[in-house]
Parts: sequence; structure tokens; C-alpha cells
Amino acid sequence: MNGVTEPMHTAAPHTRKWVLFKLTLYLGAAFALLSCASINSQPAIEPDVTLNRYEYASIHMGSRCSIVLYAPTEHEAAASARAAFDEIARVEETLTDYRPDSESMRATSQPRGTWVIVSQILFEVLERSALFYELSNGAFDPTVGRFIHLWRHAQLESRTPSRVELVDAAYAVGFSSIQLDKANNRVRFMRAGIILDFGAIGKGFAADRALEILRSHGCDAALVDIGGDIAMGDPPPNNPRGWDVSVQSGNGAEWSTPLHSSAIATSGDLERHYEQNGIIYSHILDPRTGVGVTHRRAVTVIARDGTTADSVASIVSVLGEQIIPVLEDRFPGIRILIETRPRYDQQP
Repeated sequence: MNGVTEPMHTAAPHTRKWVLFKLTLYLGAAFALLSCASINSQPAIEPDVTLNRYEYASIHMGSRCSIVLYAPTEHEAAASARAAFDEIARVEETLTDYRPDSESMRATSQPRGTWVIVSQILFEVLERSALFYELSNGAFDPTVGRFIHLWRHAQLESRTPSRVELVDAAYAVGFSSIQLDKANNRVRFMRAGIILDFGAIGKGFAADRALEILRSHGCDAALVDIGGDIAMGDPPPNNPRGWDVSVQSGNGAEWSTPLHSSAIATSGDLERHYEQNGIIYSHILDPRTGVGVTHRRAVTVIARDGTTADSVASIVSVLGEQIIPVLEDRFPGIRILIETRPRYDQQP
């Protein structure tokens, strides 16, 4: 490998949306399906500058994070990748609900109705979440954390949450109870006990931020993969059509396409679900009910940025095909591919 592999730092897992498709960089793993060009040096536009391909990997947000970039020297490449990984770590430290001292957990612990000045990272992801909450009529909602925690505890006891528990948790769920003040970069929560869970948007958002850092370091031809949520900059110098991406789903479909200056994300319930009393629940919860969906869906989304791709994939996983026209109208050029199978509870 013509590059330096970053140390594999451990991190607490933070996601509620597990990636179904193995959209990862080809780094020697047998399951990897995203193939990048060879590591040979490639000429840049300027004849006296040669760009080399470098690959790096680290662990963040409970996933393997991979970066591929083109840079003149290994020193410049390593410094750029390190800065991008630092940004991913900063996003994780801000959004995670696994750490009681994270910014999101500290913000929601303030007395109800108290204005809290927050970082640009937290405000921006809340602002983007507000859009997706509205578009999905509540099927996308990062205040779902109380339900997520409830299911975590119930599964440890090999049961499903009771109706009383779900009703009780529902009082702390609802993005409409969050007020944002953009002029002063502050937020307040009008319900007590809210727990934010950004598993449906966090990785895509982090990939976008990391790609921005790489661009600021002059690495325009770069790709960031966070557990299957992939953000891509300019195409590799030797392949102007883009980064070669191959997608395989648990439903057996397979397709390939070159992509650049865009993002791709996946969502589905074929790899991770929970069975209780003869019913199989997806790990993907419907925030409006607090219960895992029972439909089998495999969703792939190609969008302009990772935040959109990640969030839309989550929305379609909950709502299915009916929401696609609304999303296509709001995000021109977006590609949404969905495969379905019979409901878990309708299997023979």
C-alpha cells in the first residue's frame, strides 16, 4: 500500500442504522466491494506535479473509516488524512449518545426550555434534521433516542418493550419540541428527558465534514468511507469518469457505476434484526411508533452529499416507495433504489 495506515483507535459504537450493503474501500478485506484504481502514481494537470494515491484507515463511530486520496507526497497525504480523521472524531464526540459528557447529551440535560449555545457541528446537524423530519412527516427524527435506549435494555432481557413503556418513552420523542435559533447558534428543548440519536444522519454528516477538510488541504480527488456511507470528491486522476463503485444487496441484486462529487449511502434490515414472540423486528425504528419496522427493505441512495444520502436512505427504509416522489422533488438528481421482500411476520 502506497500510504500509511492510521492506528486503529477503538470507539464506542454509535449507530442505529446498520449498513446492509458492503460499500467499503478495497483494502484487502474479502467482503469489500468498492474497488479503487491501482496505487501507481498518476500525472496531475500540471506536468511538473505527480499525484500519488494513498489509503488510510481508522476506527470511528463504531465503524471502519477509510480514506483514499491523491497527493504529491506521503507527508502531505498523511497530514491531510490525519486532519480528516480528527474531524470525524470531533463529530462523534459531539453527537454520540454513548457518552454522557458528549455535547448532545449535555445539551439535552439542561432544564426544559433553557436556551443552550451549541457548536456549529451540533447546530448544523440539528438544522438538517429539521428538514428531513418535516419531509418525512416524523419518520426521520433524531429525538428517537428514548425509544432506542428502551429497546437496548429490553433486548438484554430477551423481551420487547411493553406498551406502557413505549407510551412513557413517547413523551420524550418529537423533533417538533426542539427550537432552533440560527442567529445565535443556540437550541432549546421544550420536553424533558429527550435523548438525541443521530444514527440515521451522523455518518453521512461526518463523511461530508471529512471530505471538506481534505479539500481544504488541497486533496480534491478524495473519498471518505464511514462504514458504508461514502462521500466522494473529484474523480481519480487516471479515471475521469469517477470512483468505481459496485453495490450488492442481501436481496441478490448487483450493479456498478462510476461516481464523483457525490455521495452514496445504504440502509436495510437484512443483516440486523431482532426476533421475539415469532415476530422479527428490524433494528430500524419508526420514530412515530417506537417499534422496529417489520418490512424487509434494502435501500441505496446516491445524492449530492453524504448527509442527504444517509438521511434519505433511513427515511425510505421506514416509509418505503410512497415517499420517493416527495424526496425526488425536493432533491433533484437524487437516485433512490429500493428492493423489498415480504414482511418478516408474513414469512411461511
